[in-house]
Formats: sequence, C-alpha cells, structure tokens
Amino acid sequence: MQELPLEGIRVADFCHVWAGPHVTQWLAVMGAEVIKIESHLRPDLTRSFFAGGKTLMPGLNQSVDFAVLNYTKKGCTINMTLPRGIELVKEIIKLSDVVTENFGGPVMERWGLGYPDLKKLRADIILYSGSGFGRTGPYKEFPAYAPIIDAFAGLTSLNGYAGGGPVPFGVGGWTDLTAAQHGAFAILAALHHRFRTGEGQHIDLSMSEVGCAFLPDAIMDYTMNDRVQRPQGNRDIAMAPHGCYRCQGEDNWVTIAVSTDEEWEALCHAMGDPEWADDERFRDGLSRWTNQEELDRLIQGWTSNYTDWQAAVLLQEAGVMAGPTLSPQAVVQDRHLAERGFFIDMDHPEMGKVRLPRLPLNMNHSPFGKYEHAPSIGEHNDYVFRELLKMPEEEIARLQEEQVIF
Repeated sequence: MQELPLEGIRVADFCHVWAGPHVTQWLAVMGAEVIKIESHLRPDLTRSFFAGGKTLMPGLNQSVDFAVLNYTKKGCTINMTLPRGIELVKEIIKLSDVVTENFGGPVMERWGLGYPDLKKLRADIILYSGSGFGRTGPYKEFPAYAPIIDAFAGLTSLNGYAGGGPVPFGVGGWTDLTAAQHGAFAILAALHHRFRTGEGQHIDLSMSEVGCAFLPDAIMDYTMNDRVQRPQGNRDIAMAPHGCYRCQGEDNWVTIAVSTDEEWEALCHAMGDPEWADDERFRDGLSRWTNQEELDRLIQGWTSNYTDWQAAVLLQEAGVMAGPTLSPQAVVQDRHLAERGFFIDMDHPEMGKVRLPRLPLNMNHSPFGKYEHAPSIGEHNDYVFRELLKMPEEEIARLQEEQVIF
C-alpha cells in the first residue's frame, strides 16, 4: 500500500455523532492512527442509529450511521466518570499529536482536559474543539444538532418554495459534514504550522459560522441593498431556466441550469427549435428570469417525452448543463461512480459485507487512503492498553473488573 501523508500522527478522539467523527475519519483515511475513546456508559450516539436514525438497533455494533462515519479508527473504552479513567486518557494524550472533541459544553474542562491542561501533558498538542456555536460568546454552551444550526445560520429560511415557510434540509446532518471538512482542513493546517514552528494550536470551530459562510450572496444582498432573500424553490437568483423537470416514468426528473444566451440557444436547438423559443418573453436572460413560470411549463412539455437519462444526455451533448435527479438506489448503481471506485465493500464482523462511500478524493492512486471497517465498541482495547500504554496484564484485568476499562 502507498505511504499516506498522515502516517505517524496519532489522534485521541472524543468526538461523537456526525460532525466530529467525520473530521477524524478524514484523518484516519489519510493515515493517522485515530483512537476513538468512548464507553459502554456513554457510547457514540450513532451506535444506536439504523437507517438514518429511524430504527433503534439492539446492539452497539450494527449501526450503518456509525459504520459510515468511523471506518479506519481504533475503538477504546474508558469510563471517564472515574478518576483512574481520566488518568488513562492523559497517558494516551501524552502519546498523541491531536486531541479532538465536539461536546455541547465545557466537558473537557470539567475533566481537567482543557487546552491549558493538555499543554502540560504535551506542549505542542493540537486540540480541535467543534461545537454548534463556538467556545466563546453568549451561546457557547448551547448544545445543537445540524437542523438547529441550519436554522440559526439562515440556511433554513432560504430553503423551500416561494411563499412558504422555512423548510429543514432533507438530508440530515448536512452542516455536520460540511463543518467536518473545515475541521479536517484546520487540523492539517495546524499540523503544518507545528512542523514549521513547533507550536501547537487550539482550533475553535463553530458549525453556525460554517453555515453562515455558505450565504455570502444573501448576506451581501442585505448589507448592501437592505433586501432579505426568501425561499425560491428550485429557482436561482440569476439563471433561468433553472429547475427540475418531470420526465417519462415514475418520479423521474431531469435538472437543467442555463446561465448564458449561448446555453439558451443550445437548449432550444436540443429541443428542436420550438416556435416559442423566439418569443419576446424569452429574448434575453432577464426576460427568461421574469417569465420563469411559463418557461418551465414549456420546457417540461419537452422533457416529459424522454426519460431522465435520455433528456440529460441530449442536453449535455448540446452543451447544456443537465443531469438526472437520482435516487439513493440509482446512485449506488451508477456506472460512473463504480468506475471511479467511489463505493468500497468492507467486511464487518457483525453486519457482514457493507458497501460504504469512500472519501471524495483521488491522489495518484484510486482509491486513495486506508479503509478498514468501523471498530466494534472496545475492539482495540488490547492494543491501546497492552501495546501502546504497556500496562501489565494484572492491572488491565483489575481495571476491567472495576469498570474503568468499560
């Protein structure tokens, strides 16, 4: 296997649910040794999720959500309610380069593991703290899930159809995953800085600020024009036509986006140059944008004669941005993603063979990175306590009996 960029880096990982685990998942795939610290008293919440959280599973090792967010990590169980458990964690941190957490409040500080405390254990330690609202400010102790952050950051107010109220994002955890990518980038930057200067860092990432960063046009529109943007459905603030159009078959749609007059002419040619294409209402971009309702009706009159893929291919060949609106089933079966090796089959000790998405990048090799199944709870206790901390068998047995290792 090719050498990976983060080989030799160790991460003590306290993250749970979505936003935190995806940060450390990036690091693990890039070669870091990520030790996920949890316990039977407080396992990662996603261990109880199945099929997007709709069904609770009886065991802790059969969750698809956990499997897709925690592959390539090592699992370790330590009871942090006991002083000896905190001592064990400190020994792990001394041997680590990065500590990650995404608790809803100052949990690390209550354990005596705040950044000043960690620096006493290792002067150049990097601490990543991810939270809904950041570790400073009036809302610093507010816990939150992604839908709460989507609403606070203004994203929900722009989602939905014109004239309707705010609508939560259909895909749960969207802000979790985008925040995680920012978090992984920040940790890589901190590692680079430490390599150059020897200095550690405390990274304070706010999910709400990540969400706000996705609204630059809406924020500028308000600050410059005193105008508050509202939900627009599938429409764009400038492009027209822009939307999803029904095709032949059950619930089949093609998505079309036209940004220039040249693309509009290409769309008209692909549709056979219908007479209405020369209508004054559609003569330029502003006219098309102003008359979108009628334009959408006419375009759908054409798309309804084709399947989603037929319409998409015809338009793409003509130079029009278009694509089928795929279901999860169609995504998994897509030949393009299959050729790029986007989905990876892993053998899981309890769930059997599972097909999971890899991280969306290739670097010289495809697929790039290290991929192993997500750990069962406490699966790597032997490695952590016997090999890494070099603890005697008698002490390990005693700590297991006392439910410190639990």
